Amino acid sequence: MSSGGPPIQPSPIGPSAEVEPHEVSPLTLFRVFFVVGLTSFGMAILQNIRSVTARRGWLSREEIDEGLGLVQLYPGAIGVDLVAYIGYRMRRIRGALAATAGFATPALLLMLGLSWAYVEYGASGNMAQMVVGLSAIVVGVVASITLDFAGQHARGRVEAVLAVGAFAVGMAGLNLLWAVLGALVIGAFALRPKSQDRAQPRLPDARISGWRLALSLVPAAVVAAGVIVAVLVPGALATLTAGMAKTGSVAFGNGSTILPVLRQDAVEVHRWLTPEAFAVGVGFGQITPGPYLMTAAFIGFNVAGWVGGVLAAVAIFAPSVAMTMVAAEVYPYLRRLTAVRGAIRGIMAAFVGLLGTVVFSLSQQILDIPAALVLAAATLAFVRAFKLNLLVVFGAGLAAWAVYLLINGPVGT
Repeated sequence: MSSGGPPIQPSPIGPSAEVEPHEVSPLTLFRVFFVVGLTSFGMAILQNIRSVTARRGWLSREEIDEGLGLVQLYPGAIGVDLVAYIGYRMRRIRGALAATAGFATPALLLMLGLSWAYVEYGASGNMAQMVVGLSAIVVGVVASITLDFAGQHARGRVEAVLAVGAFAVGMAGLNLLWAVLGALVIGAFALRPKSQDRAQPRLPDARISGWRLALSLVPAAVVAAGVIVAVLVPGALATLTAGMAKTGSVAFGNGSTILPVLRQDAVEVHRWLTPEAFAVGVGFGQITPGPYLMTAAFIGFNVAGWVGGVLAAVAIFAPSVAMTMVAAEVYPYLRRLTAVRGAIRGIMAAFVGLLGTVVFSLSQQILDIPAALVLAAATLAFVRAFKLNLLVVFGAGLAAWAVYLLINGPVGT
């Protein structure tokens, strides 16, 4: 489950000294991050990644924070990309692939199991009633995330305009990519930090290794070739793979900010899921450990079974993992560009509005069920007031909903 809060701010440090990768085997990276992916929820994910890496002496905390700053500059899930960055620093491409695979595998296996149970038993009376409660909890949680993002990323006039404009684009049913691209361009010009700002650290010059940069481009070329094939080849699996890769290539931030783009493709464009089923997938992503975007595997399972679940998960993470390998080589240059930082501010503001469209869409499913609306409002209130772990929120909310059903009987759907 990826964190739902705003991006973490890295330490304001310069590029780390150039070092050769440590002698850490890919198998060790897989094993260590498998445990992290199996035991980490919510905001604890980033903290656990940082502490495990520093405790083992693989990277210093300053170097880890440098990577945390890097992975917020391009699309993809922050937690997954930070793991890929650490793996790349350890053993280049093999390390990045091993660490990412270890981190994502527990969540993938759990999500596939939950997806199978939902497909097999989700239509039964009792399960359908519990799904209503799950949908209500998801509405409250996503509404809280939206408020967090608004407070963090839509405080200025330009940011607020971008947020409202993105909401309008989403409500009009237009392709959300236009909102993202528009915010990127506007942010690059209107939200870039002042180059003469003395608060910005002075960054030293650094040289890029040409042969290592060329080698780091190989995974990106493989991913691009795979997406091209998926676009050209007919069939549900190819369409699923291309759609997930597109989402993973354009959506910034974390699982929560990528959610609007994922929902539009899955529910509105391809109609792989109903809005109700998508809410269930979001809930499963919240209650399972590891990356929140493993909801993609739920979508893939509903489209094409076990193979579809695996392909969807690989496709949504592969683009940003490939970007991480390239970005790790050019980061000393990239982080110097004020336009890049301004573009990211614009994109994050736009995602405030896009998250608003998700709340609106999910809430339509429970508007005619007063008890579900109360549960959604209570979830929002408790999350905002007590900052509870989301696993506790979902567990307590589903338990309360089960008690309500036992006392009052089934609700309309």
